[in-house]
Amino acid sequence: MESVRCYGFIDEGSGEHGWLFLEDGGITQVAGKRESFPAEFAHWLALLHCSASNLPIRGRLPERGPAWYLETLRAARLGLCHSLRQQTWADLGRSAAAEMLVCCDVLERNWHVVEERCEGLPWTLVHCDLQPKNVLIRHTDSGIAFLPLDWEEAGWGAPATDLARIDAVAYWSTARRIWASVELQQVEGQVCCGTLFQALSGVSWELVRLAAGSEHKAVRRLRIYASQLNASTLALGLEV
Repeated sequence: MESVRCYGFIDEGSGEHGWLFLEDGGITQVAGKRESFPAEFAHWLALLHCSASNLPIRGRLPERGPAWYLETLRAARLGLCHSLRQQTWADLGRSAAAEMLVCCDVLERNWHVVEERCEGLPWTLVHCDLQPKNVLIRHTDSGIAFLPLDWEEAGWGAPATDLARIDAVAYWSTARRIWASVELQQVEGQVCCGTLFQALSGVSWELVRLAAGSEHKAVRRLRIYASQLNASTLALGLEV
């Protein structure tokens, strides 16, 4: 697979900071901000997940399974409660926060549903922040090369973590060549969980933005995530 080349790393001596020198991957993103990933990327991602699942690297990576996202949910709920006490939210913002808190309660009580949906596919290396802005493309003699960036949250977990906005049929058609027992329904269930995980991560990031003083932008985006969280909860078959 094509990748962004690493030219080297210089440690500043503090043990905490340094300089990482990477190849320029260009500026062409795989898709627009609100668009789903193309089928070609779903094939590529399935190949990456299947290939990495057999590597002996699990113990070297942080866990990114359902348990990690349950803690993300709990932290988000705590942050929302704190912000509601500390911030002066407009009515629409308060309504969105209340909707998210209800979803968080429903999801936590029924988290076994999420865990069950995340079974069936082998755990593997997952990116955990696959958004169009984090995937560049490059045209090569052998076709389009995909260059995912920003692996800050990467770890070892269920493929679901990376499957939000991924074409389930395209992913499955490639994955079943290596994971012979995988069924399309299992992939579709993990796509649903991936959408939920992405929404929870988004809420967490906006709460950081809110605490930093960017109230208007954070509340506007939290209203979007409230809708996504509600839709994901319903898609799991849970009553809100």
